[in-house]
Amino acid sequence: MVYMAGDNNLDSAALRDIAEMAQVGSSKKVHIVVQLDRDKDLLTRRFYITRDGGYEKDCIVIFDETNTGDPNILENFILWAIHRYPARRYFLILWNHGGGWWEETSRQGSGVSGQRVKKPRAIFKKKSPTTKRNIAYDDTSGDALDNQELKNVLSGVSQKIGRKIDILGMDACLMNMIEVAYQLKNCVQVMVGSEEEEPFDGWPYHKILHVLKNRPRSWPTTIAKMIVKEYIKSYRGKNQNVTQSAFNLKRIGSIVQRLDVLSREIISSFQHRDAYRAVGSSWRKSPRFFWNNYVDLCSFAENLRQRSAQQGIKKEAARLIRELKRGRRKAILHQAHLGKKVKDTHGMSVYFPSAWINPKYRELDFYKDCRWGKFLDRYLLS
Repeated sequence: MVYMAGDNNLDSAALRDIAEMAQVGSSKKVHIVVQLDRDKDLLTRRFYITRDGGYEKDCIVIFDETNTGDPNILENFILWAIHRYPARRYFLILWNHGGGWWEETSRQGSGVSGQRVKKPRAIFKKKSPTTKRNIAYDDTSGDALDNQELKNVLSGVSQKIGRKIDILGMDACLMNMIEVAYQLKNCVQVMVGSEEEEPFDGWPYHKILHVLKNRPRSWPTTIAKMIVKEYIKSYRGKNQNVTQSAFNLKRIGSIVQRLDVLSREIISSFQHRDAYRAVGSSWRKSPRFFWNNYVDLCSFAENLRQRSAQQGIKKEAARLIRELKRGRRKAILHQAHLGKKVKDTHGMSVYFPSAWINPKYRELDFYKDCRWGKFLDRYLLS
């Protein structure tokens, strides 16, 4: 099920990706369905993708303009697809621009509800993003799906089918964050996406669907790892910085627990000035994304382990690093990357802004269950 939010500057890319899907097409064992909201004509179409079909041949229904940022539109598409084409396993792809967990807010200081606070500590003096990114952004409506809306839709679908959605693909920028994964852990089994911005071409659908069509009985974890491999392979020799990783959301809680303990250790060490310096140095040495607002979690932990003089921080950073190693029984099933800029990435990012803290962050499940957000509050606002 491919939910294509093309009512924006990705309109032409949507047609190319549908053409790629039609190189493979559906079979008796694999149904490929698409919903596309276009910018060009402000119409929404549903497709059942066939071999050698495509945009003109495979359209089965046309609607008026829809708002892809409306959770009811996404839910309606998913439930329609499940009812019309029931299957043993379900693979949903969200196709659009992406901004990780980010939600737009009025920037009136760093406190909750616009309260003013003391001037934050700035690692770099660089502006934070102010545009609404999220996912499924719709230019006509100016709307997008936020974190709670996405969780509510997928949780509702999961309850209706009596189990988790098998694979959630994020063909969008910046989505493979610990915050996003934790938000969806109870309704999705496996999540695949990028911690870096994606190139305009996005996923190689002809390659990915070929794998799925030839191995329809494979475990979701196996398919997810193969998606990572095919994505990276498709960009070899193109001089692009790309990342892709697959998460087992059943195990994401183990990473959150380790990060929670590490956050506690860092906070308790702030009585020593060298702790502040170690944190800042580790942030600067780690790969960062989205205007320096996201940082590769494993690289940050490794740099902190090396730079901190506090034994408690060293110990807990080492434990977190072990939990972030990829493997069949780990939260990060597989990860890969290409390009000099992302050579030190490990598949999962975390919010760590250079100065201003978006107050919407405090609404996430992750913030409520992990002291990382409290660490950010303490570090940046001290």
